[in-house]
Amino acid sequence: MMLRIKNVNPVISYFILRRLIGILGILLALVCYGGGRLFSDLSLQPSISFYYYTNVRDLFVGLLVGVSMFLITYKGYEVIDNIVSNITGMVGLGIAIFPCLFSKEVTMSVGFFQFNPELSNTLHLICSASFFVLLALNSLFLFTLTDKNKEMTENKKKRNKVYITCGIIILASLISLVFIKLTVDPKIIDEKKIVFIFEAVMLVSFGISWLVKGETIWRDPK
Repeated sequence: MMLRIKNVNPVISYFILRRLIGILGILLALVCYGGGRLFSDLSLQPSISFYYYTNVRDLFVGLLVGVSMFLITYKGYEVIDNIVSNITGMVGLGIAIFPCLFSKEVTMSVGFFQFNPELSNTLHLICSASFFVLLALNSLFLFTLTDKNKEMTENKKKRNKVYITCGIIILASLISLVFIKLTVDPKIIDEKKIVFIFEAVMLVSFGISWLVKGETIWRDPK
């Protein structure tokens, strides 16, 4: 007797994947801080990326790789959705593969490819900036698209407001962070944990955007 495997609606799979991406994005900063605090009484680090050099390194890398792989394997309704999400996932992997510079006194090779710390840090910054810019553009210009053959529902209008808000928050936070890095004493930035705060805000905005894209709330009637 042959077993028949019940087909799963691919649309449902898309919604689940979007929600998973959103949840992991929101959890990244929280898990790093909570894990460091709980297991080694570690104080809040200057940047989420600094957790690479702590006891929660595996959690940091694991969550980041998880988010990145979901983005790489994500298949949207349009080709442009796939391209943007896939590239976002690739630069997300770059954040994990190329660690940031922990201290200028460190001279030993770091990361998977054992690059010198300065080169690794440069690649890390490029990947990080690209990651957040792409997330913002995705939220602002792709998530807000609507089927031209269908009338926009009230729930879709509500979701679009969330996408636009999240995208603006990500871009505004990134621009503000760059400005602060260029104008404020690095010691003050580290002491006030400014980078961590902005990164956490951007990640939560990213997560909320994807959770809403997964129609966790304001779902359209089928």
